[in-house]
Parts: sequence; structure tokens; C-alpha cells
Amino acid sequence: MKKLLVTIAVVLLITTIAAGPRLVGEGKELGDETANSNVPRATALLPNRDGALRQLSRLQSDNPIEHVVFIVKENRSYDHYFGRYPRGDGATSGEISTGRTIPLVRAPDFQRPDLGHTFGAGVVAVNGGAMNGFDLIRNGETLEGYSSFTRDGIPNYWAYADNFVLGDRTFASMYGPTFPEHLYMVGAQSGGAASNKFGPDGTILDAATNNPGGYCDDPAEFVRAFRNLDAEDRATIMRAEENANESVIKSFWKLVRACFDFKVLPDSLNEAGVSWRYYDKNGSWFNALLAIKHIRYSKYWGPNVVPPERFLTDVQQGRLPAVSWVMPGTNKNEHPAVSSVCAGENWTVRHINALMRSEYWESTAIVITWDDFGGFFDHVPPPHYDYMGLGPRVPLLVISPWARRGYIDHTTYEFSSVLKFIETLHDLPPLTARDRRADDMFGAFDFTHRPDFDARKLILKQRDCSKA
Repeated sequence: MKKLLVTIAVVLLITTIAAGPRLVGEGKELGDETANSNVPRATALLPNRDGALRQLSRLQSDNPIEHVVFIVKENRSYDHYFGRYPRGDGATSGEISTGRTIPLVRAPDFQRPDLGHTFGAGVVAVNGGAMNGFDLIRNGETLEGYSSFTRDGIPNYWAYADNFVLGDRTFASMYGPTFPEHLYMVGAQSGGAASNKFGPDGTILDAATNNPGGYCDDPAEFVRAFRNLDAEDRATIMRAEENANESVIKSFWKLVRACFDFKVLPDSLNEAGVSWRYYDKNGSWFNALLAIKHIRYSKYWGPNVVPPERFLTDVQQGRLPAVSWVMPGTNKNEHPAVSSVCAGENWTVRHINALMRSEYWESTAIVITWDDFGGFFDHVPPPHYDYMGLGPRVPLLVISPWARRGYIDHTTYEFSSVLKFIETLHDLPPLTARDRRADDMFGAFDFTHRPDFDARKLILKQRDCSKA
């Protein structure tokens, strides 16, 4: 860290102390047993709100975070992965639609069957905030969605939570499902899309059918999307969502090509001269940029949109860009009925270990999240920002030598918060109202002192998945 950064940090710290007490975040670090895990729904006011860390972030030449790696996994709720984690706001039981409360059973490594996680399923599961409709969605009657992992089931994810930051108030950007959620991860909107793609015969084309990507390349692929809405329409839809009335919501949908052309964060990065790569297969079902026309048919397709296998090569060969989106691929993304959780966790460990051993560790922030709730129970009602959501909670891990140690972050985040973090780092304008209002995630970090970079490395062993 350069001398200028240290000097400004000291001045800002002295100024803040002189100004008197300030409201701090509703977070809890290791050793702090006074914080209440039953946090209020309002967004917590974290230290970044006093402006000091924000000013530090705008010192472009001295900013400690030079690389952001955004890893996206599939279809798990917070309570499903971390409901039993001892310091977060988790649950070990849940209410079903009859009003009966049942215990969350121990989750299996390989989940069958796949549970409903469409837009409508999210609305039904949330049930206006009652959080008791998870047994009413597709395959929900099996009660397979009322399950949660122990430390033995996902020991390395829990180890990351022990040593870095676990967000327990991160929500999916919309009620579901995967494809439009991934659009939020690049554009802070879905273009109104509210479904996964389907073919001309009405067959849903998703990860469970292992259908290859097409989107802008295939004129026969469609999605359901909200038609143009006025203020009265939006209010009607939000009332229907509060009452879990799917039929009213669907009456506002229309069919559109699975190809859009709204501005995405890579456009802003290009304009600012900030390097980026989106690591996913060209024909991947999860490749959101395959559905952004002006990216798909541009000079960036190939140099910037590359296979996921390139990520480790780029790290090892000193070619990591400033911003990376990394999609693990179908067999490593932990999608129920498709991927082993153990195999997916091993993929994560291999990639995190590579970053920690690389020249980039000192200047990198890694954000890991799961793209929707996957039909699994969660007990915390999501904020109702607009007619798209938010959806049920998902896990969030922030890993960096600059991340707070063993910190439970109670700040309300959604996928647009990751975009806001990147925008703040590079002084970029927001794309939509969503990333404009989102928290910038700086409360998950401690930039007040230089960390011991070697001590913050957590090199973990991959597991034998035959025993999972």
C-alpha cells in the first residue's frame, strides 16, 4: 500500500472519531457474542456509509482491490446451506402450508428430484412473507426442500465462513429462475424476462434437460416476460405477489425471443477501459451474455467471453482481468438433480486455492453466491422491492485478505450489490434503479490496516466425494 493511502486513512479515521459516535453495522465478528442473530429486515448501516471507505475506494491508483472474481453457483437457499451454521440467522425447522412446523432433515450430497424454482414457485414459497409455501411448489410435496447441511456436508464452505465473510441477508434479485437471475448479474435487470427458455413446442429447456445454449443464436427459443407495464399494472402485480396469486401475475406475461439488447456492466467496463472476462462455455445454458445481442455479435465474443477452463490458466499465467464472472459448468455448479455438492465444493476449493497461491491474492475480492433458492426452504421474508422481487435468500461468501475475519454480514444484498461494488471501485454509473439503490458491499471489508496476506490464506483440501 502506498504512503498516500495510509495518510488519507489516518486523516479520515481521526476526523470520524472527532465527529463522535456513529451507527455501525448489524454484523458480528468472531468473539462478538452480543450481536443478535434475529436482525431486523431493514438494510444495516455499515461503516462504508460514513464515506471514509468510499473515499478510499475512489483513489484509483491506490485501491487495494484490483480484481473482483464473481463466482456463481446454482439453486440453493441460505437455510439449506447455512441454516445450522452457529452464528448466522438460520433455521433448523420450517413451516409448511398446513401450518405445521417440521424439522429440516439432513441434506443429501446429490438431491433428487429437482424442486420447483420458477418465478411462480418463488411467489408461492414466499407466500406474502409467511415463508410457508415450499411444500406447494413442483415436487414440494416430497418435503425434500425442507433440508439443510451440517458442517460435515459442506465443510469447506463452512470453513470459508469461519475465516472470511458470510452474508445472511443476501436475496436473489427476483423470485426465480436461473436464466433471468443471471441477467441481473450482468445488467441489474432481466429485460422483463421471468422464465427460463423453452422451445417452440413449449418444452422447458433448462439445466435438468441438459439443453445447450442458443439464445440470440436460436430464433426458436423464447422466454416469458412481463409486457410493458404502467404504474397501475405494477401495483396490481405486487398485490398479487403479496397474495401468492400466480394467475394474476401470469396474465401480464408475453412471449419474447430469448435475446435482449440492454446495457450490461461489461459495456460500462469497456467505456472506462477496465478489463473483464466472462468465463462460460459458448453454448452454455447459463451464459447470460449469449442472450445480450450487442455482446454476442461483437469483437468481445472470444477474447472476453471464454470457456471456464481458461480461468485457472489466466490466473497461473498472470492474465487475470480486473473483473471476472466465473460459471463452473453443469457438473460442478451444485444444481440439484444434476451436480454433486461435494464435486461443486471441490471445484470451488481448487479455484480459491489457485487464487490464494497466485500473485493476485493481495489485490483480489472473491464473491461466491448461488443464483436462486432452488425450491429449498428459507425462513427470512425477502424485501419486496418491485414486481420482480426480491426472491428468497441465497448464500453469499466474500473471500479476500481485506475481508473481515469470521464476519456475519447482516446487510441486505442482492445480485445487483455485486455490480454496485464493482461500479464503486471503478467510479462507474449505475445501470438501473436496482444497482443505484443497492448496498456497495464495502462493509464486508476492513481497509483500515494492511492485512497479513500469508496468514489470511486458507488453503483447503478437496474431499473424497465417494464418501459424501
